[in-house]
Amino acid sequence: MKIRINFFAEPPEPNGKPSVIACPTGDFASLEEARPIALADGNKPAIMAHSIVIESLDDASLSEQWIRDRDGWKSTDA
Repeated sequence: MKIRINFFAEPPEPNGKPSVIACPTGDFASLEEARPIALADGNKPAIMAHSIVIESLDDASLSEQWIRDRDGWKSTDA
C-alpha cells in the first residue's frame, strides 16, 4: 500500500500551525510496518520532527498521528 509520512516542525506559538518538514511516500504492507521507520526518521538530526502523520494513500480511513513529548513519541489517536 502507498503510505505518506508527513513530518512537521514545532509550531512557532502555542496555537500556531506547524510547518511541513517533509512528506515522503513509500510502499509498505501496513501502517504498522511504516510506523517504526517513520518514528526513527523523525528522530534523525536532519529532521527532528515535532509531530508525524502516517497516512495511507489507498485508504483514507487509515492514518495515525504522533507527537513528540519528553518521553519519546506518543500517539494522539489513543
